[in-house]
Amino acid sequence: MPHMVLCQKAELIAIVLSALVLSFAQSFTPHHPQSSSFQQQCLTKLSVNLRDALEKSRRISQQQPAVNLLDALETSTSTPLCSGEVVPMMWEDTSKLLSKNAFRVGLPPSLLGELRAYANRMGITDFYRGLVVENRPYNPGTETIIRFQGYKWMVQRPKSHWASNMHWTSPADEEAHDDYLRVLGAGGFDEVLEGVGTYFGLEALSAYHLSFIGVSQCEKGFIHADVTESGTMAFNMIIPLILEDEGPELEILSDDETTTRYYKYEYNVASMVGDNALHATASCDYQEKGTM
Repeated sequence: MPHMVLCQKAELIAIVLSALVLSFAQSFTPHHPQSSSFQQQCLTKLSVNLRDALEKSRRISQQQPAVNLLDALETSTSTPLCSGEVVPMMWEDTSKLLSKNAFRVGLPPSLLGELRAYANRMGITDFYRGLVVENRPYNPGTETIIRFQGYKWMVQRPKSHWASNMHWTSPADEEAHDDYLRVLGAGGFDEVLEGVGTYFGLEALSAYHLSFIGVSQCEKGFIHADVTESGTMAFNMIIPLILEDEGPELEILSDDETTTRYYKYEYNVASMVGDNALHATASCDYQEKGTM
């Protein structure tokens, strides 16, 4: 998520999130992602896969016992990364990969400032404060178009089974999408795409979905996979923009669905998930502090 979570599914809020979320996939043409036939093919395939993933996620959520966060918490490794460096997500208590398609990705230092300034300038940061800090959320399941500085954006709040006040906001047309891409370019995001493409041996990458995501309260995360069966050619990335100095924000379920670990977001490092990587927003509540 960039699919940022205010941060993004690249997105931006006191995230529990404050992060930018980007979704991107291998592209074989130089066309703009909003107009390319590849994007349409990709989105069609992902929509089918998403239905399968959500069905699996509901089954997993029903089977998962209640977990005490403090009992389950193990410290994720947080070694510094160079811009564009990709490493598997690891935990100090185990040398084994929990999920083969969960990664940490180094970001250029200039990207955080560019994205924060953009969210502030557009009015997106204040918009999220109204939604999740000042308690003026949309109803669960809402999808609506609004404008930021003349650009059209789609605001969505997931249905109630997500058990959180999370909202995400995404460009609603090519003009808004291009405006977002310009900010990513100014922040050096090309270095990240180069690093990811090199790591996975891809010919090219297209950012086909960009968002800002914000949340201040989550009762219980909804386990799901963003991408399934893409052949390791589609990914979702979250770039934290505003973080609380509290517990971890991301829950990761192992590929064999037996082990849960928690990951603390880091500035200048993105979390990235690919095929069948099961994850959820970790339980949190920043409402009393008045933060996101």
